[in-house]
Amino acid sequence: GTGWLAWFNKPGYYIGDAGLHERFGIPSLSMQDNGQGFRTVTKGIISEVTSWPSMLAAASSWSEAGTHRWAIALGKEFKIKGANVILGPGLNVHRVAL
Repeated sequence: GTGWLAWFNKPGYYIGDAGLHERFGIPSLSMQDNGQGFRTVTKGIISEVTSWPSMLAAASSWSEAGTHRWAIALGKEFKIKGANVILGPGLNVHRVAL
């Protein structure tokens, strides 16, 4: 993607930026990862990020209303910070201990 400098992204860029077709009216995809909170790429935003319960914890509550409120709040925080795609983690619950 665009906006990377070695292992770090440049200021103003997200973890994934796909804005190559804005001239055709297609909005940029500003992807940010970490479903437990907006990824802190600079020290300046550490105090502005909420540490959310994991997706597995929300799902295991069996509360549709609670999970819905959690998802809305998580999405609002990402949208306020400019991201329009959340790259969520995989639920690694399929492991088999041998």
